[in-house]
Amino acid sequence: MTDTLPEAARLSRLSRGRAADRIRVLPDIDPWPRLDWFNTAPCAAHAPDRQILCRQCGIWPYAHQRVGAAWMYLGLPSMLTDTVGSGKSAQILLLLAMCKQTGELGPHNRAVIVTKASAVHDPWANELRRLTPRLKVFIADGDPASRSSGYLGDWEVAVVSDRALSAVAGGKVKRDGDVALLLQLPVGILIYDDVDPMRSEGTRTSVAVNQLAARCTRVHGAHATPLQKQLRELWFMLEPVGGEAVLGSADFVQSRYVAAQRHVIETNDPADRTGKTKMLRVVYDGTGITDNPQRVREFRAKVSRLVLRRTAKDFRDLTMPAVSYNPVLLDLNPRQHARYNELAAGSLRVLRADGGASVTRVQSLALFTRGRQICSGLASLDGVAGDDSAKLDWVMREITGDLHEEKVVVFVAFKANVAALSRRLEAAGTGHVLMWSGETNQRERARRLERFREDPSCRVLVGTSTIQTSLNLQVAPHLIAADTLLNAQAMEQLIGRVRRVGSAHRTVFFHHLMARGTLEEAFLSMLRREGMMSDVVWDERASTFAGLTVRQTLRLIASGRLEPVRGEAAA
Repeated sequence: MTDTLPEAARLSRLSRGRAADRIRVLPDIDPWPRLDWFNTAPCAAHAPDRQILCRQCGIWPYAHQRVGAAWMYLGLPSMLTDTVGSGKSAQILLLLAMCKQTGELGPHNRAVIVTKASAVHDPWANELRRLTPRLKVFIADGDPASRSSGYLGDWEVAVVSDRALSAVAGGKVKRDGDVALLLQLPVGILIYDDVDPMRSEGTRTSVAVNQLAARCTRVHGAHATPLQKQLRELWFMLEPVGGEAVLGSADFVQSRYVAAQRHVIETNDPADRTGKTKMLRVVYDGTGITDNPQRVREFRAKVSRLVLRRTAKDFRDLTMPAVSYNPVLLDLNPRQHARYNELAAGSLRVLRADGGASVTRVQSLALFTRGRQICSGLASLDGVAGDDSAKLDWVMREITGDLHEEKVVVFVAFKANVAALSRRLEAAGTGHVLMWSGETNQRERARRLERFREDPSCRVLVGTSTIQTSLNLQVAPHLIAADTLLNAQAMEQLIGRVRRVGSAHRTVFFHHLMARGTLEEAFLSMLRREGMMSDVVWDERASTFAGLTVRQTLRLIASGRLEPVRGEAAA
């Protein structure tokens, strides 16, 4: 295509690998080839000036997107793991446009994009229509019969959910999954994007994706946070792109790069036949990366052959919106306060009586969840009859007050509190949409997203964890987390819904609500306390909510701290 970016089909496998290695460290691809199949023009309504937030205007790719697309195009099977909001879908569509330009993509060699069900229509269907409008696209939704009929039609790119792709067996429902039909069609390009079941061994989704990958000449994965606490999860995510050939077998990775981690768990004392006496047992499992520096460097070098990951500091020709973090400590409402005091007092009594020995791990987690529900709002406990919530009070004051002219995204962990907030917004006459498991129809979810983006009267989007990934909500400069996701990477994903490349906002505001004098006061320090595997592999700071013992959980509920409380019984 150009001297800098040669046509992949004209190079040997070895030459392609070397070219990709050179490209990944370049600041830009210059000159960039003209791509007839990628839309860089503004729409008719905004010509000659492109509008950043217009859903019809094309884009001129940023330097990091040109480099990423070229790296995937020339390289061998690979995974793109750029930071949330940096435009990974645009890079994948650039890749498909290059494949179409050179004749690699067409009816004779089709592409399949596998993604989670919530992302089939948005962003994928919308982005394909906007950025590659001349490609023949099939959106594989609807019932199995309609999908099967569509697969037999004339298309070059198909988008299918991981659920539809994989087989269903057991119970009353049994079907082969769409992969059975796709394996009979000329599919040569496979993209799997943010597919969580790929983390585990032997899931129906991982089996289906690997079956299709084995038939394809080009396979690429995409994920904003692919590194989990267990290296085995990373191995399974990289399996379709040749992870075993580069990293070694899963057992080899486990033995060479994984260090045994010490855990203290509670168990029954075998000497007590009643099963009431508890004891603590130390166990070791293989979950963390080794602390051997040489092996860490070795692992980094191997992973870098498969994975391209860049963060905001690596983007030279653009600036990601700054995040203004606003932690808000709120006093619980009287009824919330009374309910929480009752819960805390009960936990304190147990700690003073026997140090938590009479409480099981499952019971302690139930108490922990109950504490979070009380802090979030009593609707999650009492339903419509009691929706007391200091957090929802704060949200309504801001939305109808200082933020009355702004688009706002609100994350609420518990569905009953989502419904309670919706009732309050309805009563205030505030236009809003809900994104939660209460609505499973993907077309309706896409309509709601479009309304939030395009309708000035629709100012608020309220969602549960369903909004954590894949959605582009950059129209909103404000994100309110009424509740805390107990994993720092998940919180980063949530912030990435509004902090995105191409945002019209120079700053996005993250309002993090926590209840004073409760277990939530300790959340921030706990989220930062324990480094994840990515600290070692990528030299990044990404921490996770550490697992708590029964005693720690009871302390957290009783005092908002992990330190021993006064009068606590010894273990």
